[in-house]
Order: sequence, then C-alpha cells, then structure tokens
Amino acid sequence: IYIYIGGQLNRFVTRGRRSYWPSNRLIIMAWKGKDVTILLVDVGDSMCRQKMSAGSELVAKADVAMSLAKTLAQQKMLFLPRSELGVVFFGTAGTVNNLERDGYEHVTVAYDGILRSPDLPMVQYLMKHPDGGAASDAVNGLIVTLDLLIQRTRDMKCTRTIHLLTDLASTSFGDEDLEECVRQLAATSTLLKVSLIGAPPMSMADADWGPWAPLARASPGCIELLPTEIFARHSSLSVKPVELRAKVRMSLTISPQLEIPIGIYSRTTRVSFPTLKKSSKRAALAGAPAGGAGPDIPMDPLKKDAVMTDWTYHVADDPEGRDVAKEDRIKGHRYGSSIVPMSEYDEAALMYTCERTLTTLGFADMNSLSPEHSVHHIEAVAADKGDAWAACAFESLIQVMLSERLVLIARYVFRKNAQPRMVALWARKGENGCASILEMQYLPFFEDIREWSCPSLPTPSAEQEATVEALVDAFNLDVVATSGAEPIKGGKSFDPEYFKLEDTNNPCLARFYDFVVKRLVTPGIKVPPSDLGNHIDVPVQAKEKSEKRKIPDELKAKFTLQRVEKSGGKRKHFWREAIAEKRKDLDLGEVDTKRIRVPERLGKKEEQEKKEDDDEEKKKGVKAEEGGGGATSSGGPVFAQPVGVFPAVHVGSVHPERDFERWLAQKGGGHDIVGEAMRQMKDIIERLIDEGEDFHGKALSCLSSLRKGCVSEGEAGLFNNFIRLLSHGVTQRKIHFWKRASEASVGLITDGEVPTSTVSIEEARAFLRGEPFFPPSSASAAHKPDGSSGTHGGPPLTEQDLEAMID
Repeated sequence: IYIYIGGQLNRFVTRGRRSYWPSNRLIIMAWKGKDVTILLVDVGDSMCRQKMSAGSELVAKADVAMSLAKTLAQQKMLFLPRSELGVVFFGTAGTVNNLERDGYEHVTVAYDGILRSPDLPMVQYLMKHPDGGAASDAVNGLIVTLDLLIQRTRDMKCTRTIHLLTDLASTSFGDEDLEECVRQLAATSTLLKVSLIGAPPMSMADADWGPWAPLARASPGCIELLPTEIFARHSSLSVKPVELRAKVRMSLTISPQLEIPIGIYSRTTRVSFPTLKKSSKRAALAGAPAGGAGPDIPMDPLKKDAVMTDWTYHVADDPEGRDVAKEDRIKGHRYGSSIVPMSEYDEAALMYTCERTLTTLGFADMNSLSPEHSVHHIEAVAADKGDAWAACAFESLIQVMLSERLVLIARYVFRKNAQPRMVALWARKGENGCASILEMQYLPFFEDIREWSCPSLPTPSAEQEATVEALVDAFNLDVVATSGAEPIKGGKSFDPEYFKLEDTNNPCLARFYDFVVKRLVTPGIKVPPSDLGNHIDVPVQAKEKSEKRKIPDELKAKFTLQRVEKSGGKRKHFWREAIAEKRKDLDLGEVDTKRIRVPERLGKKEEQEKKEDDDEEKKKGVKAEEGGGGATSSGGPVFAQPVGVFPAVHVGSVHPERDFERWLAQKGGGHDIVGEAMRQMKDIIERLIDEGEDFHGKALSCLSSLRKGCVSEGEAGLFNNFIRLLSHGVTQRKIHFWKRASEASVGLITDGEVPTSTVSIEEARAFLRGEPFFPPSSASAAHKPDGSSGTHGGPPLTEQDLEAMID
C-alpha cells in the first residue's frame, strides 16, 4: 500500500493484520505550536499478572504505569493547561476505537477519541485502569494512536508526542509492521517515548530494551528510550516544563569590523514559590444562578471570582478625608525631611536610554574573577542557529580564550532602554557533539560590593588537619573519585554519584503542588504534617563511612568543641524580683507591691487625678504669694513645688526642625527643656555638615530654625558663639557650608532683634562679609595718646544722650 503523506510517498507493508492509514495530506510545520500528547498504556495480561517492588510494597506493573500516567496528567493540568492530552489503552477486555472494524481489537480510546485539555476528571479517570488482562500488542495500539493523532492534528501547528508505557511482552524482534510504524512516525514528525515497566533502574543496555534499542539507534529523532525513573522525575509536580528557546538574539560586537550573531539562553533561573491569589466567596455565590447578584456588587466581576483592588488617596492632615484627584498627585523621593517631587516628565527624562547590545570591553585573566563576583543567574551565549559563518567565528573565539586562559568582559543590555550590566563571558568547549558556549556571569558594580573581613584563626595542628581530611573523604559524594571504579561494569551502567544536585527538586514546591492536587480530588482534606527535613539529607553511604571511622568522636577530641548557649534577650523585671534580691542582703519586712506606684505605668485615670492635684497645688501657691510676702494663710514658710520626672528631650534627624519647634513650645515643669533642645540641634547641624555636601541644605534649614528659636527665647549669646565657631571651620565641608550660610544671610543676632545681644547691625554685616569690625569707641581711643576713652576724657553726656541709651 502506498500512501501520500506530507509530500512524500510512503510504502506500508502488511503482514498478518489489516492495516489502515488515512489518505489525507498532513501539513508539517517547522516551528513549535500547541503541545499534543497521547498516553499509550499497556494493561494486558503480563502487565496485570506480574508484580514489581514499588517502595516497600509489591504492585502490578499496570498500576505502576497508571501512576506514571496520572502524574503526567497532573503536571500538564497545573503547568500546561492549554496543551491537549489523550489516553489510549491496549490489552483491554473490550474494544473501543475507530479502527475496530479493521481488526484492531483490545484497544480502548478514552473520551470517545477526543483530545482535550487536562483537567480534574481526567486525573480521576487515570486513578484506576479499565478491565484488562487480554493479549496486548503494542503495534495495534500504536497504529490506533497514530490514526487518532493524525485525524486530530491534520491542520494544526503543534508538537506531537506519544508516551508508551509497556513491557517487553508486547513486542517482538523483526516485526516489519513495527518498523513501518517508525517510518510513519518520521513522516508525521511524531516523537515516540518508550518506557519499559519493570526494567532495571537507569539501564540503557540493549538486552533490557529488547527490539526498541535497535529502532532507537536507527531513528534517534523518532524514538526515545526513557527509563521510568527519568519519566517520573520529568513529570513530577515540582518540575514545570520549560522549552529551551533564546531569551534574546543579537550580535556579539568584538570590534566595529566583527560582529558575531548569537543567541542568549537561560541556564539557571530561580523558581519562586507560587502566590495564592485572593478570590471572593461572595462574588462566586452571587454569580450562581439561584443566588443572584447583590445590590452593591457590579455585574462585570461576577464573570470570575477574582478580587478587584481599588486605591484611594487622601491627605494625611485632612480631617474630612477627601480623595485627592489624579491630576493633583505626583510622585516624590524622600530626601531627609523633604520630599523631592518627580513628575512623569522628570521620570521620562531620567530614564536611561540605549539600544540593546553585547559589546566587548576587553579580556581579563581567569584568575581575576571569583565565584563571589556573580550577582545574578547564569546564562549561556551560543552562535545563532543555522549560521555557519557565525559558528565558525564563535568556535575560533572559544579556542583562543581557552588557550590563553582569558575571560571576555562585555557591556550587556538585553532590551532597549534597559539598565546596562557588566558581564563576564567564560569559554566552555562543547563535548559529545554539543556546541561550545560562553557562560555569562553578571558582575557587581561598586554599589553592590559588601566588604566583610573574617577574624584571624589559630593555626591548626597536624592531628587536626588529618581529622578534617578524613571528614572530607567520608563525605565525598563522587564514588569514582574515591574508589577508582569505572562508570560502566559488565555492560550495565550505574550512578557514579551518591547525591545528584541537578536531580534534586525543591521539597517545598513538591509538597505544595502535591497538596493542591489532593485538595482538588478530595476538597476537605487537611494539610499533612511536614517532613521536609528528610528530603535533603546526608547520603546513607556518607553517614556509614563517618560512623565507621568514628569521625565525630575524633572531631570532639581534637578540637574540644563546646556548646555555646545563646544569651537571652531583654526580659521584663518585676518588683517582687527586685525585692527578693534586696532581701538577700538586707533585713526587710513584708512589702505590699500593690501599693507601689510606677510613674511610667500610670493609667489614664491615675494620670488625670495627678494632673488635677498639680493644678490645685499651683492655685494654692498663687493665692499664698498674693496673700502676703511669701507666707501662707497659716503663717508657715512657702517652699518650691517638687518637679516631676525630667522629660526625655529628643530632636531627631528625620524631622529636626519640627521636633525642635515642638520642644520650644513645651515649657514649664521646672526643667531646662529649651537648653537641651538647642544643644541637640547644634549637634545635628554639625553632624549634617560632616556627612557631606548633599546634606548641607538640610543643615542650613536647621541653622535657620535654631536662629529663629534663639531669637524667640532671648538666647543671642548661645547662637552667636555657635555661629562664630562654624565660621572658623577647618575642614573643606565646614568652609563650604559657611560660604553657603553667609550667602543665605544667616548671621549673628543683633541688639535690634534681642535687647540682651551685644552685637550691632554694623558688626553683623561685617561678620557676613568676613571683614574685621572695630567699634567707634575703639577707633577714637586709638588716636588718643594716653589711651583714655571718649567717655572718661570727653564732654559729659546730656539728658538726651542718656534717654537715647535707655531706649
């Protein structure tokens, strides 16, 4: 029979069975589209009768195959919901397929031959296989599966895959129909993945794969031998299938005359824990046909149960809480106590603009870079596909870098207007037919580096070094390196490693997705207890070596290790504990702790009563002063009222002006609050000046606030002495700040502002100009030979002069 498929004439030979192939032309697309997968599961006589060990139990091969099929369906349901999945059983007691009249018996197609998106009913369907136990023929099942796949994907742009789960009893050597099926797989661009249930673990020997081994070698693009261990790992719930495609395609610019077309691929990417999206039970209930929507629920959100978030903005000190319109809002950057506004035009102007590029900056020695210089995930740079000249130039670059032990340093921008990064490209020579690549390592900028120095340690002794070497040898995970064994023995392969990091899944993700599937199947199930500590543990072989050589005991003996208990944090202290401590040294009687009053822990009622008592005492004191020369009505002496606890004056560095004004407004209580606030304000000004010129604006604002407060409090001398010290600054930052303060006319407090000040207006002006000032009396005295002043040697003052001095 000759069939025209995909523009090629194919010959199909029939031996002992009627064969059927559709004559419709199949369009094969060169690029990937939707993923279409069919599970072909064997439930025949040998699969149902033969048992195999699964953990600590013996189960039938058919149950193991169903478990693998269910796991694949669960993975596609969670991670690939847009893919299509079909299920076909062969070796069943009944027959349900479109080719039943042509003699293809004991083959059952699930869901009436409809390929559908994986969902919960499909997962539940795969929990138990249909009635089997009949004679199984993998070729019959493969022909029915190919017919179903071709009819469904006739005009689709998709990737076709068939997963065959069977054993060696379903096929035989020299079956010409099986060979013809392989040719049809190549004609339809379908990949057949074969997994033999009950085969030796991770074995790739020909004797363990029967007739499938020579077929896989003859058609590597059509048949793939997949051990069940790898099948289970690839279809686990913690693995999201990711297609390897280029993240970006651009040119590696070596020089203006040489640009190599390359593709950049992600080698490692951190998989984050899935977020739990919020949904509304109320919206879901309101969307039900019987419930109806409530009066305050709009109709549009009822299409789904997602929660909508609505943001409103209000002014912090607005008592009415009115909304701020969008045109009245603006972004800002907090700079000290101020907020620097940034409009959308400012953001656009500040945005870094550049074209995507990978430009060579130079080459460095391999020893100049270390693992701590990597600050991002690893990516791979390879020559562009299908470009022979690019591959030739790329391979030449790789060979030169390896021979000279060089690392390429480049400037990398993967997207237009993205932030530029500095990267290092390490040469990696391809092996076993793989192409050579450049591993991209992101380098840190100066702001990303954190210097950290370790304290010096004592020099270990020879016995201590020997003990540590024994510990390292015991925990070596590479069997070949420690024992010298060969990876292949007797034609059978074995794992040369105890612990493979690349095959270790994230236990948190695996536990989460496993519970999600269980909750889907059984809605009321509870979260099982966590056993994540047992997922990543020291291999058993390493523990046995360590215990056999008694390494833990040697470590304790050689290093004299001691357990250091963590000191406790802050704890509350009670009166009864303090009394008990005092009672040890002093002979104290019983103390009623309920009658002890702590000022810091007074309640609102006690504070109000204390305030009322203080007011009454003040009124009594005022009446006593008015009554007679400092004597009370009873004739006894009047003493000053006791002051309370000194308030904790604090002028912060975030809003120093606001804190300073608040403490100036708080007077009374018999404490010098103003002096303490002014002292702290001066300290903050000096600290801001020393921190750099970026903080001089804030320091100038604080200096103006301090001057204003000194004027209002009459503390002219304090401010004038402080500003004179600032004007004589010795550092560059203080000199620069005083220049800025003098330009802002923040000078001495004159006698016109505060009567107690001894500074005149002329002196203050000369101080701002940086000129020396001589009073008129000093200038006139300088011309008198006897040195006497005009006050003592001159004419006497008149009444008008005295009145002017008093004013």
